[in-house]
Amino acid sequence: MSLDQRSQTARRGHTFLFAGLQVAITLGIFGFLAAQWGMTPFMDAFRLLPVWIFPAAALLGGIGVLTQALRWRVIARHHRISIGVGPAIARCWQAAFLNGVLPGGLAGDALRAADDSSDAEVEAGGSALRRAFAAMAAERLMGTAVAFIAAGLTLLVLAPLAGLASLGVATAAVVVAWRWLKPLSRGDLIQVVLLSATGWAAFAALFALTILVVTPTIPLAWAPGLAAVAIAGMSVPLGFGGWGPREAAAAWAFSLAGFAPHLGVTASISYGLLALASTLPGAIILALRVLPRLERARRVRDRREGRGSA
Repeated sequence: MSLDQRSQTARRGHTFLFAGLQVAITLGIFGFLAAQWGMTPFMDAFRLLPVWIFPAAALLGGIGVLTQALRWRVIARHHRISIGVGPAIARCWQAAFLNGVLPGGLAGDALRAADDSSDAEVEAGGSALRRAFAAMAAERLMGTAVAFIAAGLTLLVLAPLAGLASLGVATAAVVVAWRWLKPLSRGDLIQVVLLSATGWAAFAALFALTILVVTPTIPLAWAPGLAAVAIAGMSVPLGFGGWGPREAAAAWAFSLAGFAPHLGVTASISYGLLALASTLPGAIILALRVLPRLERARRVRDRREGRGSA
Protein backbone atom coordinates (compact mmCIF):
# COMPACT_ATOMS: atom_id res chain seq x y z
CA MET A 1 0.00 0.00 0.00
CA SER A 2 1.39 3.41 -1.03
CA LEU A 3 1.79 6.35 1.31
CA ASP A 4 -1.13 8.07 -0.43
CA GLN A 5 -3.39 5.07 0.07
CA ARG A 6 -2.41 4.76 3.72
CA SER A 7 -3.16 8.47 4.22
CA GLN A 8 -6.59 8.11 2.60
CA THR A 9 -7.36 5.04 4.71
CA ALA A 10 -6.35 6.93 7.86
CA ARG A 11 -8.58 9.89 6.91
CA ARG A 12 -11.52 7.59 6.28
CA GLY A 13 -10.90 5.94 9.63
CA HIS A 14 -10.88 9.30 11.40
CA THR A 15 -14.10 10.29 9.61
CA PHE A 16 -15.89 7.10 10.65
CA LEU A 17 -14.61 7.48 14.21
CA PHE A 18 -15.88 11.08 14.37
CA ALA A 19 -19.27 10.09 12.94
CA GLY A 20 -19.56 7.18 15.36
CA LEU A 21 -18.75 9.44 18.29
CA GLN A 22 -21.43 11.96 17.25
CA VAL A 23 -24.04 9.21 16.94
CA ALA A 24 -23.01 7.82 20.34
CA ILE A 25 -23.44 11.27 21.92
CA THR A 26 -26.96 11.56 20.52
CA LEU A 27 -27.93 8.06 21.60
CA GLY A 28 -26.40 8.64 25.04
CA ILE A 29 -28.39 11.85 25.58
CA PHE A 30 -31.61 10.29 24.33
CA GLY A 31 -31.00 7.24 26.52
CA PHE A 32 -30.56 9.47 29.56
CA LEU A 33 -33.72 11.44 28.75
CA ALA A 34 -35.72 8.25 28.22
CA ALA A 35 -34.43 6.87 31.53
CA GLN A 36 -35.64 10.04 33.27
CA TRP A 37 -39.12 10.42 31.73
CA GLY A 38 -39.80 7.34 29.64
CA MET A 39 -40.90 7.36 26.02
CA THR A 40 -43.93 9.61 26.51
CA PRO A 41 -42.12 12.88 25.61
CA PHE A 42 -40.85 11.27 22.40
CA MET A 43 -44.26 9.89 21.40
CA ASP A 44 -46.01 13.17 22.22
CA ALA A 45 -43.59 15.02 19.93
CA PHE A 46 -45.04 13.11 16.97
CA ARG A 47 -48.62 12.87 18.19
CA LEU A 48 -49.22 16.53 19.05
CA LEU A 49 -48.01 18.16 15.83
CA PRO A 50 -50.94 19.45 13.73
CA VAL A 51 -50.72 19.35 9.95
CA TRP A 52 -51.09 23.12 9.57
CA ILE A 53 -47.80 23.81 11.33
CA PHE A 54 -45.74 22.20 8.55
CA PRO A 55 -46.39 25.01 6.01
CA ALA A 56 -45.48 27.50 8.73
CA ALA A 57 -42.25 25.57 9.31
CA ALA A 58 -41.51 25.62 5.57
CA LEU A 59 -42.01 29.40 5.48
CA LEU A 60 -39.90 30.16 8.56
CA GLY A 61 -37.23 27.64 7.55
CA GLY A 62 -37.12 29.20 4.10
CA ILE A 63 -36.60 32.65 5.64
CA GLY A 64 -33.73 31.22 7.68
CA VAL A 65 -32.10 29.73 4.59
CA LEU A 66 -32.59 32.95 2.61
CA THR A 67 -30.94 35.12 5.28
CA GLN A 68 -28.04 32.67 5.58
CA ALA A 69 -27.51 32.72 1.81
CA LEU A 70 -27.55 36.52 1.69
CA ARG A 71 -25.15 36.73 4.65
CA TRP A 72 -22.82 34.25 2.98
CA ARG A 73 -22.83 36.24 -0.29
CA VAL A 74 -21.87 39.46 1.50
CA ILE A 75 -18.90 37.81 3.24
CA ALA A 76 -17.84 35.71 0.22
CA ARG A 77 -17.74 38.80 -2.00
CA HIS A 78 -14.97 40.24 0.17
CA HIS A 79 -13.04 36.99 -0.22
CA ARG A 80 -13.16 37.37 -4.02
CA ILE A 81 -15.95 34.82 -4.48
CA SER A 82 -19.06 35.88 -6.35
CA ILE A 83 -22.20 33.73 -6.22
CA GLY A 84 -25.71 34.60 -7.30
CA VAL A 85 -28.69 34.69 -4.96
CA GLY A 86 -30.31 31.61 -6.50
CA PRO A 87 -27.21 29.38 -6.37
CA ALA A 88 -26.44 30.61 -2.84
CA ILE A 89 -29.94 29.69 -1.66
CA ALA A 90 -29.67 26.30 -3.38
CA ARG A 91 -26.34 25.55 -1.73
CA CYS A 92 -27.54 26.69 1.71
CA TRP A 93 -30.74 24.66 1.47
CA GLN A 94 -28.74 21.62 0.46
CA ALA A 95 -26.36 22.26 3.36
CA ALA A 96 -29.28 22.60 5.79
CA PHE A 97 -30.62 19.21 4.74
CA LEU A 98 -27.24 17.51 5.03
CA ASN A 99 -26.56 19.17 8.39
CA GLY A 100 -29.86 17.76 9.63
CA VAL A 101 -29.15 14.16 8.66
CA LEU A 102 -25.38 13.80 9.13
CA PRO A 103 -23.26 13.73 12.30
CA GLY A 104 -21.87 16.96 13.68
CA GLY A 105 -24.17 19.37 11.89
CA LEU A 106 -21.37 20.82 9.74
CA ALA A 107 -20.96 18.36 6.85
CA GLY A 108 -23.37 20.24 4.63
CA ASP A 109 -21.53 23.51 5.16
CA ALA A 110 -18.20 21.85 4.40
CA LEU A 111 -19.62 20.64 1.09
CA ARG A 112 -21.08 24.09 0.41
CA ALA A 113 -17.63 25.64 0.78
CA ALA A 114 -15.79 22.93 -1.17
CA ASP A 115 -18.29 22.75 -4.05
CA ASP A 116 -16.40 23.24 -7.32
CA SER A 117 -19.46 23.64 -9.55
CA SER A 118 -19.79 26.47 -12.05
CA ASP A 119 -22.40 28.52 -10.16
CA ALA A 120 -19.76 30.74 -8.49
CA GLU A 121 -16.96 32.94 -9.81
CA VAL A 122 -13.69 32.80 -7.90
CA GLU A 123 -10.96 35.32 -8.62
CA ALA A 124 -7.45 33.99 -9.06
CA GLY A 125 -4.84 34.51 -6.38
CA GLY A 126 -4.34 32.65 -3.14
CA SER A 127 -6.08 29.42 -2.32
CA ALA A 128 -9.65 29.45 -3.60
CA LEU A 129 -10.59 26.58 -1.30
CA ARG A 130 -9.10 28.35 1.72
CA ARG A 131 -11.04 31.52 0.92
CA ALA A 132 -14.26 29.54 0.41
CA PHE A 133 -13.91 27.89 3.83
CA ALA A 134 -13.04 31.24 5.42
CA ALA A 135 -16.25 32.82 4.08
CA MET A 136 -18.33 29.85 5.19
CA ALA A 137 -16.74 29.74 8.64
CA ALA A 138 -17.25 33.47 9.18
CA GLU A 139 -20.94 33.36 8.32
CA ARG A 140 -21.56 30.27 10.46
CA LEU A 141 -19.74 31.83 13.40
CA MET A 142 -21.85 34.98 13.14
CA GLY A 143 -24.99 32.86 13.31
CA THR A 144 -23.56 31.05 16.34
CA ALA A 145 -22.70 34.35 18.02
CA VAL A 146 -26.26 35.65 17.66
CA ALA A 147 -27.69 32.38 19.01
CA PHE A 148 -25.50 32.49 22.12
CA ILE A 149 -26.12 36.20 22.70
CA ALA A 150 -29.86 35.55 22.72
CA ALA A 151 -29.43 32.55 25.03
CA GLY A 152 -27.07 34.51 27.28
CA LEU A 153 -29.49 37.38 27.72
CA THR A 154 -32.22 34.91 28.64
CA LEU A 155 -30.02 32.97 31.05
CA LEU A 156 -28.76 36.07 32.85
CA VAL A 157 -32.16 36.11 34.56
CA LEU A 158 -32.50 32.37 35.17
CA ALA A 159 -28.88 31.29 35.71
CA PRO A 160 -26.44 34.25 35.70
CA LEU A 161 -23.24 32.19 35.51
CA ALA A 162 -24.57 30.19 32.57
CA GLY A 163 -25.68 33.44 30.96
CA LEU A 164 -22.20 34.92 31.27
CA ALA A 165 -20.70 31.72 29.88
CA SER A 166 -23.06 31.88 26.91
CA LEU A 167 -22.11 35.50 26.23
CA GLY A 168 -18.47 34.40 26.49
CA VAL A 169 -19.04 31.78 23.79
CA ALA A 170 -20.64 34.46 21.59
CA THR A 171 -17.65 36.76 22.13
CA ALA A 172 -15.23 33.96 21.27
CA ALA A 173 -17.17 33.22 18.07
CA VAL A 174 -16.95 36.87 17.01
CA VAL A 175 -13.23 37.06 17.84
CA VAL A 176 -12.50 33.97 15.74
CA ALA A 177 -14.68 35.20 12.87
CA TRP A 178 -13.15 38.70 12.92
CA ARG A 179 -10.01 37.61 11.04
CA TRP A 180 -12.28 36.80 8.08
CA LEU A 181 -14.66 39.72 8.60
CA LYS A 182 -12.00 42.45 8.60
CA PRO A 183 -12.23 43.06 4.81
CA LEU A 184 -15.91 44.00 5.13
CA SER A 185 -16.99 47.62 5.19
CA ARG A 186 -19.00 49.00 8.09
CA GLY A 187 -22.18 48.84 6.02
CA ASP A 188 -21.56 45.22 5.10
CA LEU A 189 -20.84 44.32 8.73
CA ILE A 190 -24.16 45.88 9.76
CA GLN A 191 -25.86 43.93 6.99
CA VAL A 192 -24.29 40.66 8.19
CA VAL A 193 -25.41 41.31 11.77
CA LEU A 194 -28.97 42.19 10.71
CA LEU A 195 -29.22 39.12 8.48
CA SER A 196 -27.89 36.95 11.30
CA ALA A 197 -30.48 38.37 13.70
CA THR A 198 -33.28 37.90 11.16
CA GLY A 199 -32.30 34.28 10.50
CA TRP A 200 -32.16 33.56 14.21
CA ALA A 201 -35.55 35.20 14.68
CA ALA A 202 -37.08 32.91 12.05
CA PHE A 203 -35.80 29.76 13.77
CA ALA A 204 -36.72 31.11 17.23
CA ALA A 205 -40.24 31.93 15.99
CA LEU A 206 -40.63 28.36 14.74
CA PHE A 207 -39.41 26.95 18.06
CA ALA A 208 -41.66 29.29 20.05
CA LEU A 209 -44.62 28.34 17.86
CA THR A 210 -43.82 24.67 18.43
CA ILE A 211 -43.75 25.22 22.20
CA LEU A 212 -47.16 26.88 22.11
CA VAL A 213 -48.65 24.09 19.98
CA VAL A 214 -47.30 20.94 21.67
CA THR A 215 -46.98 22.30 25.23
CA PRO A 216 -49.93 24.72 25.52
CA THR A 217 -49.55 25.00 29.29
CA ILE A 218 -46.39 27.11 28.78
CA PRO A 219 -47.24 30.86 28.88
CA LEU A 220 -46.61 32.77 25.66
CA ALA A 221 -44.19 35.16 27.39
CA TRP A 222 -41.81 32.28 28.16
CA ALA A 223 -41.69 30.73 24.70
CA PRO A 224 -39.08 33.02 23.04
CA GLY A 225 -36.61 32.71 25.92
CA LEU A 226 -36.95 28.94 26.13
CA ALA A 227 -36.51 28.75 22.36
CA ALA A 228 -33.35 30.88 22.58
CA VAL A 229 -31.67 28.49 25.01
CA ALA A 230 -32.62 25.40 23.00
CA ILE A 231 -31.35 26.93 19.74
CA ALA A 232 -28.02 27.74 21.39
CA GLY A 233 -27.78 24.09 22.45
CA MET A 234 -28.48 23.07 18.87
CA SER A 235 -25.62 25.31 17.70
CA VAL A 236 -23.07 23.15 19.51
CA PRO A 237 -21.53 20.90 16.81
CA LEU A 238 -22.18 17.67 18.72
CA GLY A 239 -24.67 14.93 18.12
CA PHE A 240 -26.36 13.67 15.00
CA GLY A 241 -27.88 16.44 12.91
CA GLY A 242 -28.45 18.67 15.95
CA TRP A 243 -30.38 16.00 17.84
CA GLY A 244 -29.35 15.42 21.43
CA PRO A 245 -27.78 18.67 22.70
CA ARG A 246 -30.91 20.58 21.65
CA GLU A 247 -33.18 18.29 23.66
CA ALA A 248 -30.88 18.42 26.70
CA ALA A 249 -30.74 22.24 26.51
CA ALA A 250 -34.52 22.47 26.17
CA ALA A 251 -35.14 20.19 29.16
CA TRP A 252 -32.68 22.25 31.23
CA ALA A 253 -34.23 25.57 30.17
CA PHE A 254 -37.74 24.38 31.00
CA SER A 255 -36.51 23.19 34.39
CA LEU A 256 -34.83 26.54 35.12
CA ALA A 257 -38.07 28.34 34.30
CA GLY A 258 -40.03 26.13 36.69
CA PHE A 259 -41.73 23.95 34.07
CA ALA A 260 -41.63 20.17 33.68
CA PRO A 261 -38.37 19.28 31.87
CA HIS A 262 -39.99 16.53 29.80
CA LEU A 263 -42.13 19.21 28.13
CA GLY A 264 -38.91 20.74 26.83
CA VAL A 265 -37.91 17.37 25.37
CA THR A 266 -41.28 17.07 23.62
CA ALA A 267 -41.09 20.60 22.20
CA SER A 268 -37.51 20.14 21.06
CA ILE A 269 -38.16 16.87 19.24
CA SER A 270 -41.24 18.36 17.58
CA TYR A 271 -39.12 21.33 16.49
CA GLY A 272 -36.49 18.96 15.12
CA LEU A 273 -39.11 17.19 13.01
CA LEU A 274 -40.42 20.50 11.67
CA ALA A 275 -36.92 21.84 10.98
CA LEU A 276 -36.00 18.66 9.13
CA ALA A 277 -39.20 18.81 7.09
CA SER A 278 -38.42 22.43 6.16
CA THR A 279 -35.07 21.34 4.68
CA LEU A 280 -36.57 18.74 2.31
CA PRO A 281 -36.21 21.11 -0.67
CA GLY A 282 -32.48 20.74 0.01
CA ALA A 283 -32.78 16.99 -0.57
CA ILE A 284 -34.31 17.65 -3.99
CA ILE A 285 -31.57 20.16 -4.80
CA LEU A 286 -28.93 17.66 -3.68
CA ALA A 287 -30.37 15.01 -5.99
CA LEU A 288 -30.55 17.42 -8.94
CA ARG A 289 -26.92 18.46 -8.41
CA VAL A 290 -25.41 15.08 -7.59
CA LEU A 291 -27.18 12.66 -9.94
CA PRO A 292 -25.84 14.26 -13.17
CA ARG A 293 -22.32 14.17 -11.72
CA LEU A 294 -22.70 10.51 -10.82
CA GLU A 295 -23.92 9.79 -14.33
CA ARG A 296 -20.92 11.59 -15.86
CA ALA A 297 -18.58 9.68 -13.55
CA ARG A 298 -20.22 6.40 -14.62
CA ARG A 299 -19.73 7.25 -18.30
CA VAL A 300 -16.07 8.12 -17.74
CA ARG A 301 -15.55 4.84 -15.88
CA ASP A 302 -17.29 2.88 -18.65
CA ARG A 303 -15.09 4.52 -21.30
CA ARG A 304 -11.95 3.73 -19.32
CA GLU A 305 -13.01 0.12 -18.85
CA GLY A 306 -13.83 -0.11 -22.54
CA ARG A 307 -10.35 1.16 -23.49
CA GLY A 308 -8.78 -1.19 -20.98
CA SER A 309 -10.44 -4.25 -22.48
CA ALA A 310 -9.75 -3.23 -26.08
